[in-house]
Amino acid sequence: MQLPLTQACTWKGLLLLVSCMFLCIYVTATPYDQIANEELYDNVLSWSRRTHRVAQKMYKVLDSKVTERVCFKNKKNNTCQSTSTHTVKITEDLLKVIINVSNAWIYPLKMLIPAVFIHLGSHDGMLARAIELSYGNKVVLEGAKILLSKIQPGIEENDYPDSDLWPDLKELRSHNKSTHLPAFCKLFYCLRKDTKKIKCHLRALKHGIIKNRC
Repeated sequence: MQLPLTQACTWKGLLLLVSCMFLCIYVTATPYDQIANEELYDNVLSWSRRTHRVAQKMYKVLDSKVTERVCFKNKKNNTCQSTSTHTVKITEDLLKVIINVSNAWIYPLKMLIPAVFIHLGSHDGMLARAIELSYGNKVVLEGAKILLSKIQPGIEENDYPDSDLWPDLKELRSHNKSTHLPAFCKLFYCLRKDTKKIKCHLRALKHGIIKNRC
């Protein structure tokens, strides 16, 4: 059963709730710039593993309990806008790939939370997972930026445009299932793929290995 959109439960109220939940997490976190590199790698890698598990679970729930395997059947048609073609030769390159991919997800994950609340909020903790994914992605991004800044101080960030990169996001707002469910399938598929890539790259970095493919 889908949750209806009512006046008593506006997007503004939802975002206020999300902000409060983030605040509870942030106040207990240790700033990344205050910990050693080895601990920082461990922390960021731990969060990347966590976000990948959450992304996997969200895709599985959507595919098996909501769309009745439509996501799996159509996955070959999915093209992920955040796919990186950057050639990796040194540690800095690998960190830049992680930063670019994580940056690319900031906006869609922000839009995903209210969309999940409206269409998928009643399914097996999906809203809580969407919130955790958004936070975890920011944690990984912040950690990767600090690691890179220690190697290349003063490096400029590469921010992705909000709407140009994600033309399918508007379909998440549709109340038509045939429109918003395929959009969720594509988004969750790419989330699962990209969080796995980030986890793989961070694990390689921790062990001093440079890999072009994950």
